[in-house]
Amino acid sequence: MSGFESPPDPLNPEEASNPGEVASDTPEVEKTPRLSPFRRITLEVLLVVGIAFPLALVLHTFVTQVYAISGHSMEPTLFDGERVMVDKVSPAIAEISRGDLVIFASPEDTSKNLIKRVIGLAGDKIELIGEMVYLNDQPLREGYTRRTIFPQKPGESTIVEEGSMYVLGDNRPQSRDSRDFGTVTLDQVKGRVLLRLWPLDALKFF
Repeated sequence: MSGFESPPDPLNPEEASNPGEVASDTPEVEKTPRLSPFRRITLEVLLVVGIAFPLALVLHTFVTQVYAISGHSMEPTLFDGERVMVDKVSPAIAEISRGDLVIFASPEDTSKNLIKRVIGLAGDKIELIGEMVYLNDQPLREGYTRRTIFPQKPGESTIVEEGSMYVLGDNRPQSRDSRDFGTVTLDQVKGRVLLRLWPLDALKFF
């Protein structure tokens, strides 16, 4: 009938009991207080340090290590006082290659570490004649050396045994290496040189 309004249905929750009220099912969102720029920066720095320090410690312990060069036996490739980063993982899981620079415990004094260049691997024949190194009867082309006259005569050679390598310093006149203490076993290797990181203007990957 016109002129009459139906009473609100108490069983229908969507009907408002007050004509001035509007039903809503949207919950109120509590506003989270914003951090000040200083506190935010502080938290970010702490987070970075908290992640970076343990990561650096793990890398230093298990993956890489920095060594300082002492002496002149690797000139002109590396000079006294320079620093190199060494990969400690690859010698354990991958083959070392000829030409690699490696750090190893000295066969004459295991408390000392030496850095030399790998010249020969297992099965290789090494001959030192005049100023030349012969690898498997072929002259080895070396653009990194300071040469010396080798005392070894033609016919005198070294066959590198399994699990060993023949190493020489690049500065042959001032290097004590496999000419003196023989071949180096792979389990004496501390790591393979990745790069020279100091001085910064001489940064170089190997």
